[in-house]
Amino acid sequence: MDMFLGCKDLSVRFYNRSEKILNNITLSIHKGEKVLILGPSGSGKSTLISTLAGIIPEYMEAEVTGQVFLRENVGVMFQDPDSQFCMLHVDEEIAFSLENRSIPRSEMDEIISYLMNQVGLKIDKKTSIETLSGGMKQRLALACLLALEPEVLFFDEPTAQLDPAGRKEIFELLHNLSQKTNQTMVFVEHVLDGCIEWMDRVIMINEGGRVIGDGKPVDILRHFNNEMKKAGIWRPKLFPYKWSEVIENPSHPLSIKLSKELETKCQVKTREYGNENPIIYTEDLEIGYGKKSIVKDINLVIGKGEWISIVGENGSGKSTLLKSLIGLEPINKGKIYIQGKDLKKWSDRELFERAGFVFQNPELQFLADTVFEEIAFGGRQRNWPKESIHAKTKKLLQEFGLEAYQNEHPLTLSLGQKRRLSVATMLLFDQVLLLLDEPTFGQDEKTASELIKKLKERQEQGTTIIMVTHDMDLVDHYSDQVLLLNKGKVVYQGTPYGLFSDEALLWETKIIPPLHYQLMHARRERVLV
Repeated sequence: MDMFLGCKDLSVRFYNRSEKILNNITLSIHKGEKVLILGPSGSGKSTLISTLAGIIPEYMEAEVTGQVFLRENVGVMFQDPDSQFCMLHVDEEIAFSLENRSIPRSEMDEIISYLMNQVGLKIDKKTSIETLSGGMKQRLALACLLALEPEVLFFDEPTAQLDPAGRKEIFELLHNLSQKTNQTMVFVEHVLDGCIEWMDRVIMINEGGRVIGDGKPVDILRHFNNEMKKAGIWRPKLFPYKWSEVIENPSHPLSIKLSKELETKCQVKTREYGNENPIIYTEDLEIGYGKKSIVKDINLVIGKGEWISIVGENGSGKSTLLKSLIGLEPINKGKIYIQGKDLKKWSDRELFERAGFVFQNPELQFLADTVFEEIAFGGRQRNWPKESIHAKTKKLLQEFGLEAYQNEHPLTLSLGQKRRLSVATMLLFDQVLLLLDEPTFGQDEKTASELIKKLKERQEQGTTIIMVTHDMDLVDHYSDQVLLLNKGKVVYQGTPYGLFSDEALLWETKIIPPLHYQLMHARRERVLV
């Protein structure tokens, strides 16, 4: 019997690397299967699905050995849907896929309507793509793939850039689609909750690009827990348990664990932040894109040494606010003061001696031709002694697991490695202020934990951390205060406990709190009923 999809003794090496990224992988994926591929950052997960999809070596050059069994018609959804779009409007983008199948123009409108309905894209067909939210863009990307009638759908972290509510919607959409069509699907994902529950198989790859586990999700979690922890793979917070069991049974092991976490949070004292030694404060700040306002009446006071998290739905203005605070985006109205001095009166050199910024897209800040020079760049610009630059750069390379890649070009790194490099470049200095846009985005659990630990050390030394994130567990564990943006306003500024305890506000702003708060709300509702 012919193999539907898979590979035998597959190894892949990119021509700019001496070592193989995939090593002797043999897999067979059956028609209709839903398969999840797990592994630490840089283990070759994306390379594997790109090879199975036929992108490597046809469109991305690499040395490929072994056998690969491809399907003729496949669809691939990447992390960034914008990279897949080539038209301006929704209907034009879907029509582009239909044209590739030579569908007559007279039949397209009906098919476009059907596909938009199938993926829950309930908007006008003529809507401009650039106005869509992240979740809507992923729905459009899926509609375009379905228009091709693929035999296999590959997903490379399709929810990586979405907020938790958007992630939940996309996973539910894909689950429903898989049940209706029995579509073959292959996933690479970092966040497993909402996805692993309906997978048929989990394949685990180690940092050497070898398969170390292949089986049913429950079996992989049970038998490879230590390996997953060592590899830095995020474990699901709920699966294999069922939420109803946790709520109804106070003696359930997860219920006990969550109740203890909640008790710890209840003991946190609410206090006012930012009034002593403010490093940043704003007066009636208004931010936006050009003349278009996004958020108005922002009056913040952020104290020295605090950890601030900025949260909210995709498109709520989080990243724009973060950039505005350091002058990377112009403001529409109001004032920003850093260390008591109007932001407009700081020279760029003076300001960036005191403040560092890590972009959501790491590639936007890379300037050098090697990883070593990227970290060393700031020191060279400031005419540091060569010995000091070399010692500090080597230390950061080691701390961030980038020593083996010090001579590689930054753009050849994996997404997780690029993120680590972008943070490392900022930690070369001893700035009093660090602003980070999704610092744990695309990271495995081990790397994310180590990165946050380093930021915590900086905070304890007096550095103020301002962070945009969708990770509510991160917010809960590390933040002194949270800023919640919604519908053009700062609707909450206070402790994480205060935010996550307010069920009405959570519902209104589509914030999904950590699991222990969800348990608190669920049990409260049972009592009320």
